[in-house]
Amino acid sequence: MELIDNSMNNLLPIEGQRFRIDANVDEITLLFFREPESAPLILIRPDGSKWYDSDYPLERVTWYTDPNFDMIKIVDPEPGPWQVAGRVDEKNKAVIVSSIRFEAEPLPQQLFENEQLKVEGVLYNGDERVKTARFRETVLLDVLFVSSNNPDFDNFGADPKRVAEFEDNGQGYDEVPGDGVFTGRFALDLVPGEYIPTYQLETPLYERSFEDNPVIVEAQPITFEFELSEERGADNVLKVKVNDALIRPKSVAINGIISYPNGEERRFSVTQIEKFPHAVPLDNLAYGKHRVELSVFATSQQGREIELALDDLSFISVEPVKKLSAAERAEQARQEAERQAAIERQQREAEERQLMINLLIVVIINVILIAAAILWVWWKRRQRNNRAQAGAENNDSNKGKIEKSD
Repeated sequence: MELIDNSMNNLLPIEGQRFRIDANVDEITLLFFREPESAPLILIRPDGSKWYDSDYPLERVTWYTDPNFDMIKIVDPEPGPWQVAGRVDEKNKAVIVSSIRFEAEPLPQQLFENEQLKVEGVLYNGDERVKTARFRETVLLDVLFVSSNNPDFDNFGADPKRVAEFEDNGQGYDEVPGDGVFTGRFALDLVPGEYIPTYQLETPLYERSFEDNPVIVEAQPITFEFELSEERGADNVLKVKVNDALIRPKSVAINGIISYPNGEERRFSVTQIEKFPHAVPLDNLAYGKHRVELSVFATSQQGREIELALDDLSFISVEPVKKLSAAERAEQARQEAERQAAIERQQREAEERQLMINLLIVVIINVILIAAAILWVWWKRRQRNNRAQAGAENNDSNKGKIEKSD
């Protein structure tokens, strides 16, 4: 896979902090490794003038600076002796970047949904295999699976998905750090269908992609379903099924982890399965949501060893309702009848109490009204009597006055 193609065919030697560019070079890309966290370099041209990472001719030069390196592309460079000033890393020689190629192992034509796949590849700069560990740090290698948009497959119209990154760091599937062999761990969590593997290589100054031949991602050949216990304390079951047209049944082995609702975690393994469907008992420790992670190993009918990874399986168990005998059901019905009778009795007593309260309120109101009426009649009669007595006294007084005048 040729990703960066320059017109320069010969590699120019860089000795220390000096190098010479020939007259027939139309374009050159230089990669200088610096001591960690040091300042960007100064590039000194054959005429003695200087270029800085913040001051250079934009129409001819592209300059990328990193805490640990400078990558500089020059169009139509002046022939003659060039120099760099700065803290160049003496352990890692400067590099002329020519055509970078990444050669990876070919992918199997038959792949499977949720398969984990190890693929190795080697990075080349021109015809030379890259041996400088720090050079590999400047390159990113990603792999996308892009739908072929074939309407005959279920992945028609699916978005591209990143499935791997090639690394040479001794982690994950990579065996030896810095040995020049890049390792990618493909995680095919994809809708089954036809895909075009697309390799993307990126450096600070270049980005290229390359499409490989289409591959078919088959539906997961080993499937799983949960059967939940209907009896208190009984095990739940993980049922395993195999598509024996794609997988050799006796080659299947399973490692699993189950996380329980109470926070407990248990591991289990299944090997030497004689027939399918196969039931794997799962201890019933608590009710609620269970999470299950599986690593499945098998051999395809074509003889290829495969590994499937499933980390999003789950099920929810509910505490079963106890089944009652005829006598227990009769006793339950009797207790329910008594409960209903008690509720009805309480309702009647409450209604009777409310009726008595309402009646008492009516009696009290009537007594108050009658007392008020009697008091009003008494008051009116008293007023009449007072007026009559006052009139009689006035008459007697007037009569006495008349007799005295006579």
